[in-house]
Amino acid sequence: MNAELKDLLAEIDGLLAATLEVDDYVDLNDLRQGYDHPAFTSKYEERIPAPEPIAAPPEPVFTPPEPLKGMSALFGKKKHAAEVQAARAEFDRTQASWREEVGHIPARQLAQLTAHQEAEQERKARLAADRERYERESREREAKVDEQNAELDELIAGLARGEASAVDLYVDIVLGNSVYPEGIHVGVEHEFDDSAKEIRLTMSIPQPAQLPTVREYKYVKAKDEIVGAHQTLKEQRERYTHFLSSVALRTLHEVWEADRDGKVQSISLVVGVDHIDPALGVETVTPLLAVAVPRDDFLKIDLSRATPMESLKYLKASVSKDPHGLKPVQELPGVKG
Repeated sequence: MNAELKDLLAEIDGLLAATLEVDDYVDLNDLRQGYDHPAFTSKYEERIPAPEPIAAPPEPVFTPPEPLKGMSALFGKKKHAAEVQAARAEFDRTQASWREEVGHIPARQLAQLTAHQEAEQERKARLAADRERYERESREREAKVDEQNAELDELIAGLARGEASAVDLYVDIVLGNSVYPEGIHVGVEHEFDDSAKEIRLTMSIPQPAQLPTVREYKYVKAKDEIVGAHQTLKEQRERYTHFLSSVALRTLHEVWEADRDGKVQSISLVVGVDHIDPALGVETVTPLLAVAVPRDDFLKIDLSRATPMESLKYLKASVSKDPHGLKPVQELPGVKG
């Protein structure tokens, strides 16, 4: 728990440094999609094995009774003749039955062949239907990709022309890539004014209590439980103020680092907190930081060496005197001439 807490606090405190380690530029061509079709499969791909052909049973062979020997040959001739006659009659019946069965074999073989051919035709029809469905779905996938790539081409062309909608969408992509620590949600709304080449950003950061307030966890043996040792109020205030300034400078940096073509010449930024007004009990937004920055002024700052609050002073930002206490500042409408 302490290791996870340490990592989370380090991420929060290092928000600005973390973004300086990556290039926030987004090459829109990297978003171009290709066709990615799954391999065609069908349970009807394999041929139905041909059945074993129906073969005629072996022709019966007459086997007469054993010939009489000894005294039986003298006195049992009549009985033996009757046995031979009975055996011959049984053989005749067996042979007649065999002939009848053999006579039906060609028809059975034809029926067997026909059934196999019909099953194969059905399999082929189902296979063709599966392939047709696969090809239709492939065309639909390709059409979707073509449509998305066409929209991407429009975005690239619109961005080159400096169209407001294209710049807004590009900034949306850039800020969407901005990763914050787990559990820390930062909301962003923006609008680009192409006539002034200014983007107006409104950001919402977590309330002070939504940042970790524990410094470390300890195991109390006497109670057999883990308790959290809280940060001092001074630590919480300093961390929240640093968090506020880091979010502001981080966002300004990300937009301008990504905007290589200089479509955005100024940024008006307001960072606030959504919370319940303690006096009225209604939802409200309290602005904690407001700044209007020309591009050239911001690019003079080396954020890897600067102190965030000093950078904001240089940029003439209005910062709450007590962000942790949600004391508001006066919003700035935009860059002044």
